[in-house]
Amino acid sequence: GDDVLTLSGANSYSGGTLISDGTLVASNVEALGTGDVTDNATLELNTGGTFDNAISGSGQVEKSGDGTLTLSGSNTYTGGTLISGGTLVASNVEALGSGDVTNDAVLELNTGGDFTNNISGSGQVVKSGDETLTLSGANSYTGGTLISSGTLVANDVNALGTGDVTDDATLELNTGGD
Repeated sequence: GDDVLTLSGANSYSGGTLISDGTLVASNVEALGTGDVTDNATLELNTGGTFDNAISGSGQVEKSGDGTLTLSGSNTYTGGTLISGGTLVASNVEALGSGDVTNDAVLELNTGGDFTNNISGSGQVVKSGDETLTLSGANSYTGGTLISSGTLVANDVNALGTGDVTDDATLELNTGGD
């Protein structure tokens, strides 16, 4: 159904998790055990820590709550990512699947590679880590961009959204336009 189920315990099962309808809220980074997650509805991660489970499916992933959560897997979910609270750290260029990202808090990209997802919302984007990251999407986020380390390459005139840019490392503009 369309109901909400919250898992708050530290679970150790390894058989995987299937979300076929409604919303599954994990309020503990270990709530979903160690298996893969097939998300065909909504997976809400209201916790901090590092979430290593692989996420696939057509559903959305939401980061809520005040904590800092790191997604480290090569995820293939397609329903997009919503950051409604705290900080979501992507430590792999594929951590946020292939859908659009709505960032209304803080999105930290601590990875290298080519990030092609479109980013919207009122939140800030932070580039951290020593690697070179390329933003290729036509982004419309308004919370500004902070380059704290490494190199951030903008491959689209709108790659950095519409907010202020603070460059404390290296910013490379590889685009034309206004």
